[in-house]
Amino acid sequence: MASFDSRVRDLAGRAGLRIEDLNTSRARLRFRCDRSSQVLWIYPYDSVWEFSCQSSFSHTDLGRFPQALLAAVLVENSNNKRGFWCLEKIVNSYVLEYMQNFPEYLLTPDEFDKICWRVVKAVDALEAALLPR
Repeated sequence: MASFDSRVRDLAGRAGLRIEDLNTSRARLRFRCDRSSQVLWIYPYDSVWEFSCQSSFSHTDLGRFPQALLAAVLVENSNNKRGFWCLEKIVNSYVLEYMQNFPEYLLTPDEFDKICWRVVKAVDALEAALLPR
């Protein structure tokens, strides 16, 4: 079985995606979207890989996070069977991010490409709808 970093290198290369940073425990890819540049993180957890992209929405106090925004992404979660919105505590802030978990053994270059773009485009679309240009 290939190591995480060699597997990511192979999948990204065959999908035509550029890796910005890679080691044995995580990968970082950057995507140019309609609105901005988005960073995608990939982490291996046993046989499942987590694909995630952090949005610009964060707050140090979870109770002060915009409730309408949280309600909107929860509704979106109920309509989406693959990816999901979540709040992740990063250092001292709660960051709204979009994630998708996927079994590593099912990843093909095409599936890898689709997941990467799906995750970053979800964040890009939310930011385009809610942030001024």
